[in-house]
Amino acid sequence: MKRNPEQIANTHYDIIVIGGGINGIATAYEAALRGMKTCLVEASDFMSQTSSNSLKIIHGGFRYIQQANLKRIRESSRERRTLLKIAPHLIHPLQCVMPTESIWNLRSLPGMFAASLINGLIAFDRSKGLPKDKQIFLGGIISKQKTIHLLGKEFDQPSVTGAAVWYDGMAINSERLGFSFLHSGEKKGLDAINYCPAVGFILYDRKITGVKVNDLIQKKEFVISGDFVINAAGAWAGGLLNLLPSSSTNLAPQCRVMNLVTRRTLFPSNQAVGLFDKDRAFFFVPWRGYWMIGTDESEWHEEPSKLRVTEEDIQRFLLKINKVYLGKPISREDICYVHKGLIPGQPKPEGDFKLFDHQKDGINNLFSLQPVKYTTARDIAQKTVDSYFNKTGKPFQISKSAELSLEGGEMESFSSFHAEHIQKVAALVGEQAARHLLYSYGSSYSRILQYADLLQPIAGSDEVLQAEIAYAVEAEMAQKLSDAILRRTDLGTAEQPKMETLAHCAALMGKMLDWSKEQQEEEIARCAELYRQKDC
Repeated sequence: MKRNPEQIANTHYDIIVIGGGINGIATAYEAALRGMKTCLVEASDFMSQTSSNSLKIIHGGFRYIQQANLKRIRESSRERRTLLKIAPHLIHPLQCVMPTESIWNLRSLPGMFAASLINGLIAFDRSKGLPKDKQIFLGGIISKQKTIHLLGKEFDQPSVTGAAVWYDGMAINSERLGFSFLHSGEKKGLDAINYCPAVGFILYDRKITGVKVNDLIQKKEFVISGDFVINAAGAWAGGLLNLLPSSSTNLAPQCRVMNLVTRRTLFPSNQAVGLFDKDRAFFFVPWRGYWMIGTDESEWHEEPSKLRVTEEDIQRFLLKINKVYLGKPISREDICYVHKGLIPGQPKPEGDFKLFDHQKDGINNLFSLQPVKYTTARDIAQKTVDSYFNKTGKPFQISKSAELSLEGGEMESFSSFHAEHIQKVAALVGEQAARHLLYSYGSSYSRILQYADLLQPIAGSDEVLQAEIAYAVEAEMAQKLSDAILRRTDLGTAEQPKMETLAHCAALMGKMLDWSKEQQEEEIARCAELYRQKDC
């Protein structure tokens, strides 16, 4: 996957997708898979905005029982199953626990028991076609004694009567899921480019004939020509519409979301834990030796580019968390990283996905997406491309994205694949790095091993190899140090890497991208700046 603006400028596309988050990437993949010549354009880096702010849970719909939203439960369960099937190296079953209350409500022991039964009936096919290691077991309830064993003696409270247990999916590396979609799309002819914000549209006879972009790497503008445009820019979708002569479509306001990462062990077991404060649940998710805590939501009225989280915001969130967390209070010093992003809507339960056709605005070949969650990105992509075929009248191509394995997921069973390959890879790179490669790249791990002279770990890391940095530059368009640190690898997604790690990565990238010593130092400084304690 090479960055080739000249080729893109000289190609005419059936569909241009603007926005390189998980929904834009999945939509571009879906369009390419169904035979459309497609170009994906991203203003900054792929998976760099809201798609990187995630609790990593692939929700199966249990939380929609309280809303009696049966449609969402079916949809979520189906898409969880699909991701477990098409990306088995990246998505794994996760057990979740939520203590039940002594008062009579849906969160009581009988209420949760009934909810588990209902969820089991609605999601009856939750494991259909999945191998043994990806089965999603039927949930239920456990005793108070078992709850205390799982969550700690602090839960030996009169108000705790037991717990509900259910199973979801977990994306250990959600960014690499985006790149799996991208690589799979490339095999179907998808062209993609990062650091190319759209700055204007070329209009003719009520249609967009081209998207003017500003290549921030080569520092020049060019036009991408195409027959149809899909605006999947997330929080920036409204700003794109402002580039049109007029638009009466009102997209939803933005809501800022925040998740915290801590090194502290918060519970003795390795299950995700949900704790309620009145009508709001907070989730504590074990992840790569850390715990993630989320999600805080608040209205956001400024420009998306000004998104920030202040110390006051973090302290306010910690106060909320410590009202429900019964262990030793979580302090600011315990927090090693803050994830933030913008989602459509007000701070409230999610609405449904929306697809806007801008024909009423006088543009006959433009859709805008308003997605709601990470789990259903593939489903949203399928529905969007279905709508494209229905609108344009082109011969309808049936979607196969729910059946075809994504890049790296070509295997019958991940556990069998892991058992078959771990020793062979460990002989080359060591057991810890081998396990990391199999979980991050799946059946495509050999792409990393091709860099035979770079199979040593990055300075300061026990598992990320120098070869991964080279691969990030040559095959995944990494243009900045933060691209490799935060999105292509796990080096900086949980806390700030050591300075020796940043320096080593900058030197490797500098050789490939022809950075001077001064440019390397600038990249290190910019990357370190992302981890500031204030205004995160």
